[in-house]
This record gives sequence, C-alpha cells and structure tokens, in this order.
Amino acid sequence: MKLTSDFPFWLLKNGMMHTYPSLTHDIHCEVLIVGGGITGAILMDHLSSAGLDVTMVDRRDICSGSTSASTALLQYEIDVSLTDMKALIGEQRAARAYELSHQSIDRLEQIANSLDVDVGFARRTSVYFADNRASALKLAHEARARKSIGLDAVYHDKTSTRERFGLDGEAALSSQQAASCDPYRLSHALIHRSVQRGSRVFDRTEIVSRKNIGSETELLTREKVKIQAKHVVYANGYESKTMIREPIVNLDNTYALVSEPILDTAPWSKDWIFWEAKEPYLYLRITDDNRLLVGGEDDEFHSPSRRDKSIPKKVAIIEKKVCALFPKWKWKTDYCWAGTFGKTKDGLAYIGRTDEIPNAWMALCFGGNGITFSAIAATMMVEFLQHGDSPDADLFAFGR
Repeated sequence: MKLTSDFPFWLLKNGMMHTYPSLTHDIHCEVLIVGGGITGAILMDHLSSAGLDVTMVDRRDICSGSTSASTALLQYEIDVSLTDMKALIGEQRAARAYELSHQSIDRLEQIANSLDVDVGFARRTSVYFADNRASALKLAHEARARKSIGLDAVYHDKTSTRERFGLDGEAALSSQQAASCDPYRLSHALIHRSVQRGSRVFDRTEIVSRKNIGSETELLTREKVKIQAKHVVYANGYESKTMIREPIVNLDNTYALVSEPILDTAPWSKDWIFWEAKEPYLYLRITDDNRLLVGGEDDEFHSPSRRDKSIPKKVAIIEKKVCALFPKWKWKTDYCWAGTFGKTKDGLAYIGRTDEIPNAWMALCFGGNGITFSAIAATMMVEFLQHGDSPDADLFAFGR
C-alpha cells in the first residue's frame, strides 16, 4: 500500500539520512522486526539496548512510509477521550491507558535526549479548542475526569481562552504534558544507534511468505532469500490490515501542509500545539524554523490515487480554516501532502500476539498517538521477549 503522497515534508527537509542495502543472502537472527518506521525504530532501539540480536527489514526505503508524513504532535490525549473510553472499556482500564500515554511523553523525551543528534524534540503546551457550547461542556467533563486520576489538565472558559491563547471560541483544555519532534530524524537516529550496537537493517526487502520451523520462523523474501528468526515482530502499521482478518482498524486519510517561514505568529506561541474538539479536527504547530505545520480534513480511505487527487481541495479547506482562526497571520503554503492512517474502536494500539499469525508479535500503533503508543509498545516488547508477558498485555490485546 502507498501510505503517503509523493512529497511528505520530513523527507523533503532531511533527505536520505542513512541508506541500507537490500537483503541478498540467507540470515539467522534472534529478533526480526518487519517495518522500518517510527514504531520499528523505537522497538529496535529498546530491544538492541536490552542485548538482543535484532534485524530490521522494510519493503521500502527506511522511514519512507507514514513516518515521513507524520506531523508529530506528541500528546498524551488519545483519539478517544477519557470520559468516552471509560464507557467503552471500564474506568480502571481507561485510566491505565491514559496514565501510560501520559508517561510516554517523558519516555520519548528521555530517548531524544539520549541521542547525539538533534531530533527536534521540544516540550509544548497542548491546546484542545472548542468553538461551540456542546463541545465546551464535553471539555469541562473531560478536565474533571483527567484531574480525578492525577493527570495534567486546565479548563479555560470563553474569556480565558481568548486572553490566554488569542482564540475566539467557547473553551479550551490545556496541558503541559505535550511535545513535538522531527519523526523522520528521530527514527533514523534510533536505527543508526542500533546498527552501531550490531543490529542489521535491510530495506527494499519484501517478505512474501512465512512458515514455522520448530520454535522459530522462516520468512521468504520476494528475491527468494530466507530469514530464520527466533522472534518476529510486525511493526508494519496500517499495512497489517491485509494480514489480519480481525477488524482491528479503519483506514482514513489525513491531509497536511507546511508554510513558508512566518515572520510573526502572535498571539500564538511557538511553544503551543493546537487541535480541535470536533470531527474531523484541525491540528497545527509551529516548526523550529517558524513554519506553520497543519493538518486535518480526514476522510475515509479508498485508494492512494483517490486520496492524492483530493489534496488540492482539502488543502484549500485547511487554509481557509487557519485563516479564520488566525486572521492576522501572513503566510503562504510551501508544501502539501496526504497520508493514510487508522483508528481503532477504543483508540488504543494492538500490542501482543494474535492467533492468526502464530509465533509472531505485533506492535500496531494506530491513530493520532502512534508515536506515544510506540514508546509503550517498545517497553512491553522487551517484557514479552525477556519474560513472556507484560502487566499491560490485556489492555492492548487482540480479541478485546
């Protein structure tokens, strides 16, 4: 599946940071990760740091799938609100999901700070904006629910929203537990560090079949090369839908643009990230070089060609919405693109085993929280492979 249009911003900005060969000979490894995006990168870093022999393969160039199209707004808020999630999966499980997501922001900061290259990680204030009374009421309920389990949440009424953030609406919910990064640089840096530990990476290497050989798995590439692995971890995100019959995810498109550098974004601060309390919602932030990075207008995925044809129309709508929110800004779109992502029924990732693919582990980090879920998945995968289980396995299990 073609997960992005031809010109995602991070790939254009950074170019090919590291290149890797395709696999041309049979190999054996302890852990094989299938998928070379942000999820695979964080998994590889954790597993190699734990002393495991790790190999990664991807059918494309490394990090050229959905990672290159991510806007990388790192928030602990999940696509399903805490109040709604309580109704779906129960109060204790919902609270645990939000606590893990909250903790993952700190974990991502630790990961970024441990690298010897700048991956653009910066702490931000998340601003969740409501432009109507019904949404404002929901934000008030959500603020109380989050505070009740000790999470960072500040409710702003109409007056406070205008005075604090310069937004004309009904309410906002803010949090200091948010961040942003360059997901492409972060992924490449983590993979490169893993290679320095002895891990191996092969891109343009497509897996076409697999079979179990005793306690191990043999995978065959399109070029008839064999990989034998003790553990196989699939971190191939949205493409996993073709492998699993269980209806775990619905695929959607999202559309994004980045502007030329803006001289003045007042009253909006570079330290804030914005998203709307509506569907589909607009989300935006200011990049380190003062560009507006904004996305939204999500719709149902049908095909890459149909998605890409929609880019001009969708971008025009996004531009109009931004101008309505921030009428004093003077800006011009520099690049625009589209990507495919997915949503699950409860907003959570799928991490663990599925009966449909024996002897394999899955780390499928769907939705707007893909990067934060990836940090959770990496911790859990070390627990799975070293101890056989994780205390949070049921929360992200298949068949739930």
